[in-house]
Amino acid sequence: MSTIEMGQLKFHSETNGEIIHIRVEGSINEDLLIEKVADLKNSRITFDLEKVKMINSCGIREWIRLVEQHGQSVNIEYINVPQIVVQQMNMIAGFLSKNAKVVSFYAPYFIEDLDEERQVLLRAEEIRDFKAPKMNATVDGTEYELDFDAIEEQYFRFLKR
Repeated sequence: MSTIEMGQLKFHSETNGEIIHIRVEGSINEDLLIEKVADLKNSRITFDLEKVKMINSCGIREWIRLVEQHGQSVNIEYINVPQIVVQQMNMIAGFLSKNAKVVSFYAPYFIEDLDEERQVLLRAEEIRDFKAPKMNATVDGTEYELDFDAIEEQYFRFLKR
């Protein structure tokens, strides 16, 4: 495994045959220097974004440039995408390229009885007709039904791309 550090951002990469797995950690911002990660090329790239804490407009611009440099010949998969990145995927044209797909992502749920928010990891294949799947959580031995805490049509829009 190798690590590339760029200020508040780290790319931990590991190659397994035709696939390169990149775990992104920290803040995607102006520290993202695509020339530092230019050699991360393969026929398939999986970006694990679970540890991304922040993304700003400079980071979005650089991320789009990073993905575009690989062209359409590389298949890109995103896993463990946090809510802050899902929101950008929904708003920014080009964030998800034609050769990219989201495999898993976090979605906001709420336990009304406990007044508690939860981030639930979902797989893209679980979403049918842009409806959030029903979820339950057990807290201190009591099972609670979770309510989806966003507008489904808007939150899942990135899956149309």
